This record gives sequence, structure tokens and C-alpha cells, in this order.
Amino acid sequence: MTIQEVKDRWSPGMKDPQAAIDWWNSKAGAFASRDIPTAQSSLAIRLITEKQMIERGQSSLDVGCGGGRFSFALEQLGACVTGIDFSPRMIEECEKSRIARASSACFCVQDWQNIDLQALGWKNKFDLVLANMTPAVVSADSFLKLSEASRNWCLMVKPTRRSNSILDKLNSLLELEADTNSLDEALLYAFELLWLNGKKPKIEYEEQQRENSWKTEDAVEEYTLRISSSHSLSSYQKEQIKDFLHRESIDNVIKETTHTTIAAVYWQV
Repeated sequence: MTIQEVKDRWSPGMKDPQAAIDWWNSKAGAFASRDIPTAQSSLAIRLITEKQMIERGQSSLDVGCGGGRFSFALEQLGACVTGIDFSPRMIEECEKSRIARASSACFCVQDWQNIDLQALGWKNKFDLVLANMTPAVVSADSFLKLSEASRNWCLMVKPTRRSNSILDKLNSLLELEADTNSLDEALLYAFELLWLNGKKPKIEYEEQQRENSWKTEDAVEEYTLRISSSHSLSSYQKEQIKDFLHRESIDNVIKETTHTTIAAVYWQV
């Protein structure tokens, strides 16, 4: 496969960008309240530490930074950090945390898919570019930008082989292709692009299982927004989601179990 063929195959699958923003906006508070990751709790931070990807005083870009946890973790390692996300609410939470922590990290709203690195002066600017568990990297072009922004290390962490006890049933009910297929393909395309560009990427894996509980009305909003971000839903399909979740709930609570193989791809430019 050629680089152009990968580009033709790996393109953004987002059907409703606003639904995606609304979904991530709704998760901002919960994301910001999570603990700062460490080498013991995070595959990304472990690899950054073990491989010495960042040194004190060097610069790092956190692509799709969410609530800023990994930006602050990088800052604890001595990095000068810039964090970006397409969710305004996520960046608002980052700013709140930055002030509370007296942090010098810089945060801004940016859509990585459409960002102009040249205009921002970000070409080969950062010693480490991190894209950890983020939907920001959704195409060949957005993936290649990781290398374009880096002058040394890049690390992308993606969920693969994901199963979700509720979402999988909903996709089957609605006769929709699971969004996990695009996640699995992303890992293959990423390796292919790096190899074709003469790089020698390395991959490490980690198994993860998470349990979540939602009030039924919150679950309806969560799954409707999530599925809408990758599929165009009719009014009837949205009603199907609502009816299914009400049938599935116990004492007005939806419980989900997610199994994921976390894949970390890292390379030097």
C-alpha cells in the first residue's frame, strides 16, 4: 500500500461534528476531576518516563488534552506544555485547573484535524507530541501532523479491540457499524504510514476493563450523542435508544462494562 492509498482509506468518519463537540463538552467536568496519571497508572506516562521522551525544560504538545490531566503530568516531569482540544468546555476546565495548580501550561481550543501548524509556528516545534486516547487523530492527515509538529518524539495511544456491554447491543439494534472498527484500522494505518516514511515505530499494549454506571436519563443523552457523532440518526432511531435503555435499566441505573486493548505507538522523527 502506498502513502496515498492509506490517505484515501483513512479519512474522518465524523458525521456530526457538533454532536461530537456536545458529547465531549458533556464529559468535561468528569474528566477534569480524574487523578493526574503516573507511570504506575498510565501506559503513556510509563513509556514517556522509561524512554526518556522528555527532559526538564523541553517542550511538549498534548493533542486532544481533554481535562488537562496529561498536560499537568508532563509538566510534573519538567516539560513546558501546550494542550489543545476541540471542546471549549474541556479547555475551560483546563484553565480552572491551571489557575488552581498555579501551572504555567498553556491551553487553547483547536481542531487538530484542521489546524494550520505553519501559521501557528508549530512545525517541528515540540520535543514530544502526545496524542493519548483522543479522537483528534481520525485520519491520515491528522496522524501525519503529529510528526510534523515534533522535532524528536511522538506517542499516540489508542483504544483497540473495544467491546462495550451496552453500546454493542445498541449498534446491533440500530443495525450500525461499530465505531470500534475505525479504531482498529487506525492502528494499522498509523504503522503503515510510519513504515512507508522510513520510521521504525514500536508498539506496546495494555489490557483495560472499566465499569461505569449512569442514571437512565443521563445514559440516553450519553449514548445518543456518542452514536450521533459517527452516524446520522433518525428520530425513530433516537427513540429506539431511549426505549432500549429504559428496558435495560435496573432501579433507573444503566451499568456498562468496557473491555479494551490499549495500544501505544511511539517513534522518533
